[in-house]
Parts: sequence; C-alpha cells; structure tokens
Amino acid sequence: MDFPFFQVDVAHPAWLVYASLLVLAVFFRFSRLLSVRNLDIGLILSLSTALILASSSSSHELTTVPTVGTVDETLYQWSSIVLLSLSILLIVRLFFDESLTRRPRLSQNLNQAGLTFLCVPAFAILMTSVFMGDPPGGNVAAVESGKALLNRQAIGEKGTPAEDVQPAPTETLTAAVASAVAELSGGIDHAAVSVDSESTPIEQTMACVLVVLAHTIIIAGFVKIGTRHFNSLQLGISMCCLYLLLPCTAFKVHELSHVLPAACLIWAVACYRRPAVAGVLLGLACGTLFFAVFLLPLWAVFYGRRGSLKFGVSLGAVGALALFAVAMTSSSTDSFIARLVHTANWTAFRLFTDQLPVSSMGVGQIFLRITLAAVFFVMLTAMTVIPRRRNLENLLANSTALVIAAQLWYPEDVGTYVLWYLPLLMVVMFRPRLDRFTAPEHENSVSATVPKPATPSVGGSLSRVTLYH
Repeated sequence: MDFPFFQVDVAHPAWLVYASLLVLAVFFRFSRLLSVRNLDIGLILSLSTALILASSSSSHELTTVPTVGTVDETLYQWSSIVLLSLSILLIVRLFFDESLTRRPRLSQNLNQAGLTFLCVPAFAILMTSVFMGDPPGGNVAAVESGKALLNRQAIGEKGTPAEDVQPAPTETLTAAVASAVAELSGGIDHAAVSVDSESTPIEQTMACVLVVLAHTIIIAGFVKIGTRHFNSLQLGISMCCLYLLLPCTAFKVHELSHVLPAACLIWAVACYRRPAVAGVLLGLACGTLFFAVFLLPLWAVFYGRRGSLKFGVSLGAVGALALFAVAMTSSSTDSFIARLVHTANWTAFRLFTDQLPVSSMGVGQIFLRITLAAVFFVMLTAMTVIPRRRNLENLLANSTALVIAAQLWYPEDVGTYVLWYLPLLMVVMFRPRLDRFTAPEHENSVSATVPKPATPSVGGSLSRVTLYH
C-alpha cells in the first residue's frame, strides 16, 4: 500500500484548515481577542492561504483543460490581489510597530516543554519531505556550480551547468564549502562523479542537504535571538514552532534561493552588536538575491560612523569573494561580465522588460509596479534620512518592511516570496521592548548593552525585558 505520508499536498484545503487550526490553537490569544498578536496571526495565516492558492492556480493554468484553466486563471487573479493587499497591510502594521510601546507578556497556549516536543516532529516531517521529491533545478545548479568552483572549471564546460543557468554567488560559495567538507569526510569523491550534463544522485542529495542546513540555521538563529536578546528560551522556541507550522513554510520548504537569504538576515539580527559579522552576513544575503542590497543604507545608518566603517569593510570583503567565485567559474571576460549583469537576479527589478513592447504590457502592471517602486524608494529614503533614535526595534521593523516592499514590484509572482522575510517577521511578532538595544559606539560598549538576567528584588520587581512581550 502506497501511503505518501511525507508527500502531502499542502495546497489541499483540508491540509490548510488543519494547519491553520493547529497554529490558532497554540498561538491565538482567546482571552485577549483585540491584541496585536491575534492580528499578526490572522495576517500571516491569510497570507499563507493566498500564497498557496496563487502559486497553485498559476502552475495549473497551462496544464488543464480550457474550462478548468479559466477557473484557475480567475482564482489566480483574485488570490494575487488578496496577496498584494495583505502584503500592503503587513507593511502598514510594521510602520506602526515602533509606536506599540505597550507589549504585554502574552504566553503561548502551550508550555515550553510542549512547544519543544511539537518542534521536533514538525522539523523532521518538513526536512524529510525535502528529500522525498526531486530537488529544484536551481538547487542542483548551485551544487554543480560549487563543484565547478572547487575544480576550477568554467560554467558551461562539460559536467557543469550551462551559462544560462546562473546560480547566485552565495549559493555557489555555500555549495563549494559543503562539497569540500563532504569530500574531506569521505562522503564525496569528485573523481568518481560523472562528467555528463545530468545531475548525479550525490549532487541531488547535496542540493537537499543545503536546504536542510539553511532551515537549521534559521532555527538556531531563533533560539539565539530568544535567549540572547529576548532573555527567554521560550520565545525562541515559540518562533521556531510557528515558523515550522505555517503553511507558507511547507509550500516553499525546498527552495534554497528563498531560504538561504533569510538565514543570512536572521543571523545578521542575532549578531547585530558586531558590525563586521553583520556586514559579512548581509553581504552573503546580497549575493543570493538583489533585494538585500536595499537594506545596506538602513544598517549603515544604524551603526553610525565607527560601526559603519567596520560594516562596510566586511561587506566589501564578501563582495570581493563573490567576484572571485564568479571569475573562477567564467570561461571568458564576456562570460564574466554577462554573469555579473545577471547575477543575484538584479535585472528582475527593472520596471520594463525588453521582451515585450510597452503597448503589449498591461497598463495596470506598468503603473502598479511604477507606483510600488516609487513608494518603496520613498520608504527607504525616509527610514535612512529622517533623524531619530536608532535601536533594534526600528531596525527589525524597517528591515522587514523593506523586504516585503521590495518583492511587491518584482515582475513575476508578486508577493509570493514570503520566506524572504518570514523569519524577520517572526522576530517582530514575538519581540519584547527593545528600545534600549542600540548599536555599540565602540568595542567596549558591547558588554554594556547585553541585557542581564532578571533577578527578583525584595519588592519582587523584574527587568523591563521580562515585563513586556
């Protein structure tokens, strides 16, 4: 009897209902209906449903009969409109995040032991599902590109991905490091790998392993932020649990290009007190998809004059390393320039496409993208230029809002790149008051900004971090 337990259709309505009910049962505050927590849970569940409906109807649009295809096209249009509207509402909610000075301590409906127990099978099921199906072509291309970098081969040569398949530099570097570690441990013998154009089982397994490692890094980042910055392991486990239970995570769980930049961003937040480390992580995020470049001015202003210097130096070092990876896998100067032009998919943010004349493009598409792009750059300018006190609260909210707004004027699948910002959104949802967490002005101030564990005094008072949540 064939029972595909790990190949469940996440777009099935029954699965969506079950997953949503489980999230509501654990995180929805029934005793406090009018709360920001309930608003966040409602927005993210609605966003997940709209994402799955839009992506599923889009994939079936060209493979169904005309009548069903018309229904899918209508469903795709309406779900895309809902997805765009919910994303805009989420940006508005993040704008007002700094003004939410009262953050009452809202515990989850399940204690820490129960949340930990729930995280283990949820993580195991999701990661097992990554290995059950064939990995996406982009993941395999990243592994092949990493192998080409180790072997000092150019993209397009025998046994390497074609030049039209261009993995991002960070994906290539990550795959190269993983392949080198596996080779040293005896897991991979490059001499035994076939040199044809077809991917081998070892490369497909490595492509799945990279996705699992990226998700594991995100989970570890949640625990790090919860224990280090929130002074609560329970909050870290809560963020892990919600991230693993959300339908949008399961729907895009196998996409390395969606998960890897999010892993870099979440650890940049975890290591925000060290500008050099944050610069390296944001540089790696910029080497995956171009949207992360828009975060650099915001973080540079946050660190100030001294911190931004360290931030910029480490960022430049990562950029040089990425250029080296592209150069080592380019067959010629023309190939190197072409890969630089198309790397990290920055051309996707052009407002017009060369493939279709303006007269053939939808008027709504043109003016909608132009409007959203204009609003985005106004947001970016306001967040970086307007003088105000910089702290971790506004850095988190503004970074998340910028990532959401950046993918709203993406030319294809607008609003569907939820995993880009989902880990950051989890931190914003569960954070306590962080207004006193500012960037260190010098190296010795790092220890002074670390919150000390709360110790009850004679009067029973607690620290500000534990009073608010």
